[in-house]
Formats: sequence, structure tokens, C-alpha cells
Amino acid sequence: MAMSKERLVLISTGKINASQKYEQFTEDDLKKMSAATGFVLTPTDDYNAYKTNYSEFITAVAAQAAVLPDGKVFYVGLPVINASDAYVYSSADYDRLKKFIIAIHEKYASDSRFKGFYFTNERVFGTVSVSSPTSNAMVKLMNDLAYVIRNDPNSKIYKEFIWAPYLGYNYTYYTINQNLGIVANRTNIFNTVYLQSAYYFTPDRGKWNASTRLGVPEKNLELAVKCAQQNKVFNYTANDDRFVISSSAVGGTKTSSTKIAIDMEAEDSLRWNSATFRPYYEKECAAFSPLITGGTCPFVFYAGSYNGIIKANLCQSIQEFYQNGGCKLP
Repeated sequence: MAMSKERLVLISTGKINASQKYEQFTEDDLKKMSAATGFVLTPTDDYNAYKTNYSEFITAVAAQAAVLPDGKVFYVGLPVINASDAYVYSSADYDRLKKFIIAIHEKYASDSRFKGFYFTNERVFGTVSVSSPTSNAMVKLMNDLAYVIRNDPNSKIYKEFIWAPYLGYNYTYYTINQNLGIVANRTNIFNTVYLQSAYYFTPDRGKWNASTRLGVPEKNLELAVKCAQQNKVFNYTANDDRFVISSSAVGGTKTSSTKIAIDMEAEDSLRWNSATFRPYYEKECAAFSPLITGGTCPFVFYAGSYNGIIKANLCQSIQEFYQNGGCKLP
């Protein structure tokens, strides 16, 4: 059995919101996930926690990186932007994030464990054009940051840029998939895009209400598997309720070098409310286990906080999945 060589765990650090902080992981905590190859040190997705002051998050990253076990690589998440359908390109967002990227790189330039940056916002708002992706404000920001991280001869950073967007759900599911598919298939913004199926985290998982158009498309797990297997993002054939997966990649053809990968989803309710959440997690494991044991698909495990990983014992579930693709309740 050839396990995937990239098996990351997303861990939250720094602030939860304006007044609370995540509990930090110790080295012994992280050693409980020895089958993981590295960690993604991420900020909260609450814009109001940091707003435009990123210095506190840099301090949090440094404290968490200092206790990473030997041999484990790490990525650093970018503070979130205040994104919505009304988002317009902000040079202020770009300037602040560029300064953050440069500060983190300068801190870890000589640390071989540091691999790159993670774009924390999980979807693209608005619509994205196949012929001109960067005409979308969020994609332009992504692209400009990617240049700083991956290609800019002035910054000389030359690190990886990764992203973990969710597949679409509710009435905007089709547009969400189109947007992320164009970014993944037709641009070289990201080295790797880890797809969240949204099956575990979204209310009424796998249940679609045709009258309200709320819920998760029943084939999101199957869609994620197809995307990873064929290394290109697909969508459903139409914005309707049939959920037929297209035979053609989003954008027609994949011209990027971006690797399409999988985001494994779970959180503390898997332990505290096992009777409800166990079927969702087991179905997710069954869908993704062949990909991780196949040896070529990168993975990130989206468990997040200390409360879930350590207090709710998700570390056991992560360890089992990353050792042999097994499905273990915490």
C-alpha cells in the first residue's frame, strides 16, 4: 500500500474572534498525529478578529511553529479578507498581505520545514470568466499574491501557494464550482487545490431540497473523487436539480499545472454527537480511502481547533486515516 506522500493537518492558531484565542497545541499533542507529514497553521475565518492588524497572528504563528515535531513541514495561512459578492479589488488588502507574506518569509527563510502559504478564504465571490479570470476582484488578488509568493524575482520567496475551497452547496452551488474550477484549471495561481466536498460540514448533508434549493448536492463526494482522480475540476452539467457530473472539465480543458487534491472534513461533533455524525464521516472515509492508499493524491485534514483534535480525540481519526486510509471514530 503506497500512502499519499503529502498528508497535512490544518490547525487553528491565534484568535477565534476579537476576544478569544485558540488553545495552542504542544509538541506532544502534535506527535499524536505522527502519520501526518506536516501542518497548515491557519488564522480564524472571522475577519473581525484581526481586521487589518496582522502582527498578533505573526506572533501566534511563531509560537505554534516553535513546537512542531521534528521532520514535519508547515504552511502559514493568510489572514482573511472581508470578502462578499460586493468585493472590489483592494490595493490595501494586497499591500497588507504582501507585507505579511514577506515578514513570514524573512522569519523562516532558512527553515527547510517552511513550504509556503495557504489562502484562507474558501470560495471566490462574484463570477469568474474563463477568458479573463483576473477580471474577478478576488481572483486578481489571489493572482497578485501568487506572484509575490511563487514568481517575483524581487521578493525572492519562491514558495508554494495552496488553497482549500469548498464545493458548492445551496442555490449558488453551480457558480461556486465554476469559479473554483476556472481558478484551478485555467490559472497557475495555486500549486495545489484541496477540495472540500462540504458533505460533512454543511447542514442537511447530502440532502437536497428542490423547492428551496438548499442543502448539499448528493453527488458532491463523487464529484470530489472524480476531480482528484483526473486532476482537473469538474462541475455538474447544468444549474438544475439533476446533479449529473459533466464529462468535460470546467473551462473546457485544464491548462494549469495545479494539482487537484482532497480536503478531509471532520470536527468535534464526530465524538460528542457520534450517532448523528458517524454516517457522514464513514461515507466520507469510504469515498476517499482509495485515493489516499493509491499514493498520488495529496490530502489535508480539516479538523482545526484543539477542542476537536485533542479534547474530542480527532487525532485518533486523523492518525488512522493517514496510516492506512482507515475509518476510526474518535
